[in-house]
Amino acid sequence: MRIEETDLPLPFYDDGWTGVQREAAHAFWHWHLALTSPMSATHDAPGFGAFFEEEKRRAAAGQPVCVIPGAVADAAYAACSAYDLPLEHLAAQVGAAGAFAGPLRFAEGGDVLHFIAQWVVPHGRLLAGLAGKTRSWQLPLVDELCRAFFLTGRLAALPEDLTRDHLFIPEADLGQMGVSFTQLRAGEVDENVRRLLWKQVVRARDAFAQGQPFARELDGRPARAFKRAWHGALELLNEIERRDYDLWSAPLSLSAFQRVLVRYQALFGRAAFRS
Repeated sequence: MRIEETDLPLPFYDDGWTGVQREAAHAFWHWHLALTSPMSATHDAPGFGAFFEEEKRRAAAGQPVCVIPGAVADAAYAACSAYDLPLEHLAAQVGAAGAFAGPLRFAEGGDVLHFIAQWVVPHGRLLAGLAGKTRSWQLPLVDELCRAFFLTGRLAALPEDLTRDHLFIPEADLGQMGVSFTQLRAGEVDENVRRLLWKQVVRARDAFAQGQPFARELDGRPARAFKRAWHGALELLNEIERRDYDLWSAPLSLSAFQRVLVRYQALFGRAAFRS
């Protein structure tokens, strides 16, 4: 995965932080991204599950792990120590990362939500902790935003995910819409595929709406970064609709004009963020 401020699956990588905070945010993102291609992991090897449980235990203790480079692990451990953030949030991601070592499917929507809770939410809570937003009423909003950004990011990267034999859309949805994995992988867009992807866009928008009140918990630089990320992701969902759900003909991204529009909305689109 590319690491750019404008790459929408990576909100709050560079944007919104002071210099020292930015280094910690980078450390948390590098940990998260490295686990999408876990080292020393063979999906069909004996003891695969036990291997990841041991790696999870070691991460929770701040010990060296085999699944990511040592320098990446050391930086993430140091960031947790510097900001008094729980290592369990790093460990939870290790426990979930085994799913990336082989074909990845989810039978029902609840299975996707469970994976998000184990994989994305701990990462999002580390970033929220870096911003000092860990109150009991703030974390449910953070969790919704984790779901929103993850669903949007997986839609944007759907063709790429499919080539890795990964699919984050529930198989129940495919069956309901009469769409096969093979059809999706081939990029054969028909009305059934459009209805399937429309449903995923609706889910992502709903999660953004649920997490939107988090804007009231922020001010200054973090607030501006949040608004840019929030509007940017919604514009990406708009772009999916404008393309009539064809995610295969060209890589999904925002044009220079759309990026300017997002920044304008973040500065002047106050209505969506009023109390």
